[in-house]
Amino acid sequence: MKKAISAFVLCLAIYIIYYDVTTGTLIASTKATAPPEHTADAKTNVHIPYQMVAVKPGDTLLSIMEKLQNGSIPVPIDKAITDFEALNPGEKAQTLQIGKKYKIPVYKR
Repeated sequence: MKKAISAFVLCLAIYIIYYDVTTGTLIASTKATAPPEHTADAKTNVHIPYQMVAVKPGDTLLSIMEKLQNGSIPVPIDKAITDFEALNPGEKAQTLQIGKKYKIPVYKR
């Protein structure tokens, strides 16, 4: 009986890990707990060069930006995230949706 219970618990643990990795169990918060740091910057920095890109499975903001730059990005990642969120009001860099088009900032080297 102990072997059957142990096998069941092991199978359940494997399923939980698989589900967490493929689908995810954490709910992404859409409500900001603190005011964004770039609020004032977003209004003054309206002229950020960008390119419209549709997100594909496996894409992250950094991977998309590196593809557009053909290498590493020439700015700190914090600035890239701030510029992305300024170009896409109400969107967070951590919650890109597959198939949706976003304005991705493009920087000169």
